[in-house]
Amino acid sequence: MPVAGSGRSALVDSLRGAALFGVVVMNALAYPHALGSPLGVVEPPDSGLALTLHALASALLQAKSYAFLAFLSGYAWAMQSRGRHGERWRQGAEVRRARLLRQGALGIAHGLFVWFGDILSWLALLGLLLVRAPRWRLRVLRGRIIAWFALWGLLILPLWAARIGFGSAGVPTAGAWATVEAQSWSALFAIQREGYLAYVIGAPWQVPLMLALGLLGVYAGRLRVLERTRVGARLWRAGRRVLLPLGLAGAVLQALLVVHGQRRLGGDFSFADLASQLTGPLLAAGVVLALAGAWHARGPLPVLARCAPLGRLSLSAYVAHTLCCLVLFSGTALGWAPASATLFALGVAWWAGAALLAPVWLRYAGEGPLERWVRGPGPGGGSRRNTTT
Repeated sequence: MPVAGSGRSALVDSLRGAALFGVVVMNALAYPHALGSPLGVVEPPDSGLALTLHALASALLQAKSYAFLAFLSGYAWAMQSRGRHGERWRQGAEVRRARLLRQGALGIAHGLFVWFGDILSWLALLGLLLVRAPRWRLRVLRGRIIAWFALWGLLILPLWAARIGFGSAGVPTAGAWATVEAQSWSALFAIQREGYLAYVIGAPWQVPLMLALGLLGVYAGRLRVLERTRVGARLWRAGRRVLLPLGLAGAVLQALLVVHGQRRLGGDFSFADLASQLTGPLLAAGVVLALAGAWHARGPLPVLARCAPLGRLSLSAYVAHTLCCLVLFSGTALGWAPASATLFALGVAWWAGAALLAPVWLRYAGEGPLERWVRGPGPGGGSRRNTTT
């Protein structure tokens, strides 16, 4: 369902806004504990509530939102490419490349100085790699999706084997409060730089999954899977009956691995971190298809539809949240070191507040400041499509 007069999809915007919930909560848990697990550190370590919240975050959020966003990036670009041919399509592709380059530059700066777990640069890279994908034949898209998923499997399975063979490394607790303990801006930037470079070096086994999910989004966009089509209806049922139960089973496994990591491995969550790479995309796919089916069967879901304005501001909202984390948790600013329950509650509250304020911002400003900057001047500059989609 398009947003009246904008050429946007209300469902895609809503899914993006909902995906930001997982990003915000996971970043809140991890930010004070840089250079460790994406799950952060259970604090206090003997707290049942803290462990339960980390297990829930791993089961329901870890690696799910990023899979959502990679898929939506491809889907939205396929939507935007519909009906464009010849010179008109080439001009649109050039505008998109320019915007993605600006987003990528912003993401690199964000990763080096604010939060090394930056996703903007990776989504920009994905977008650049997928610029021509909507023009490929469907059979070519299918073949490349399968090939990238297969390559990802070949890369991640040795990591699992090595992890099982070597046992607990105890790495996540090594830098338990690294951000909080940074006493100068240079020390803080060094932590972010070290983490971001490690993130880049570790990219080879992440890029195939990212490309597979992005191409899957393009393929789904070509088939209009999230819209009212016969193919979409069949896949919505498959998502609800097959992928969602499989994803939920994987989520239970992840929660158990978090409990095992805390109680038996001294806070080492690397088993859960690796498992999330397998189970996250499954649950994300099941949820997307189930929500799309419910959206079209019952009309726009009220709770999900309220996420649409935030989805249109996802770039600005994401950076605003990490800047808040920098002020709250870095030793160079407030240096706050709260318990896990407080971090979790802060993430939920921040997202809820942003979702409530987003319609007001859009009513008076029309778009977010970073969306406006990424859109930039030049041909097509008047379009307000979010380049993070």
